[in-house]
Amino acid sequence: MENRATEAELKALLEFMTDAAHESESRKLIRDAIAEGYISGQPMQENRLLQIQETIINIAGQQASPNVAPRRRLFSIRSAGRLKWAAAIVLILGAASWFLLFKQDTGSAEISNNLTAKDILPGTNKAILTLADGSSIVLDSSATGIIAQQGTAAIEKQSNGSIVYNPNGTPDGKVMTNTLRTPKGGQYKLTLPDGTRVWMNAASSITYPAIFTGKKRSVKIAGELYFEVAKNAAQPFIVEVEDRSSIEVLGTSFNINAYDNESNSKTTLIEGKVRISKGDQSEILQPGQQARVGDAITIAPKIDPDQILAWKNGHFNFENMPLVEIMRQLERWYDIEVRYEGPMPAIKFRGKMSRGVALADVIKFLSDNELKLKLENRILIVQ
Repeated sequence: MENRATEAELKALLEFMTDAAHESESRKLIRDAIAEGYISGQPMQENRLLQIQETIINIAGQQASPNVAPRRRLFSIRSAGRLKWAAAIVLILGAASWFLLFKQDTGSAEISNNLTAKDILPGTNKAILTLADGSSIVLDSSATGIIAQQGTAAIEKQSNGSIVYNPNGTPDGKVMTNTLRTPKGGQYKLTLPDGTRVWMNAASSITYPAIFTGKKRSVKIAGELYFEVAKNAAQPFIVEVEDRSSIEVLGTSFNINAYDNESNSKTTLIEGKVRISKGDQSEILQPGQQARVGDAITIAPKIDPDQILAWKNGHFNFENMPLVEIMRQLERWYDIEVRYEGPMPAIKFRGKMSRGVALADVIKFLSDNELKLKLENRILIVQ
């Protein structure tokens, strides 16, 4: 795809990709390569894929007419079995582009009224900080530097937009509780007084003391947040969730999805160890496991960390994701409402794309012959 392969490298690649034993890996290679463009916000255009396919056919040994000047090739190779290789890779490219390329036909996404999908932009860094006295600071419009003092902790807004609590001096024992909230279409990053780093997705909140005192560090959350907890075995870190479950941490990184419109809250452990508790039930998670909390706690042993952390890393990962889950993500990130006309389409999608694109690009990504979308102001209708 980058036109940098040597003849020997290309031959090895073609041999690998046309071996039936490697078919699933070959398809994944192609899908991931194309998906990288969506993650960066610069998807590969259809004419580029066609150019690659034409080059592969040329590699296979089709000779240009003697009366036609030869076209510049991206690669050249001379070996047996070329036609077989070319046919297989063209099929793989075609399958990948079917799943991952934007549809050029915009008829599947009808836009009505004056507001268009291009006008609905992605979320940005914005949040509201509520201090212990009830006053609020709109962080996306506040200047950088010290923005408030809470007891002995100075709250600093940094140049990258995040806020940091800098304890200075001996705590006086007074608990000053702060709350940070992101709206729909917002995200934010926070460093707590103990050095714990928190990433907040849209429509989320965290409540915490300006200084951690006592035998534990306790916070309350709603929505979706990713934690990198500062280690302190003498003062365990406790996350309390609105579903009355709690997570006890001893130095670890994990993601919590606890939106009130999800069927249950999900805690996914990336590294370290956490204990999930609700009522009389308690479970310890190992890295790569996910705890789902409803009436009881269940453990999902196999999860895809890239999909769980896609929001934190700036992209959507729709791989094998149900439509309803995708739509909930879009509602929060683009501050829209999704409505369904008729039965829910029982389809899943594959692929990744940047969260930094306008809603119009996402609609193109999702639209196919089985899904018809219509936008009315900020209401996206699934027909």
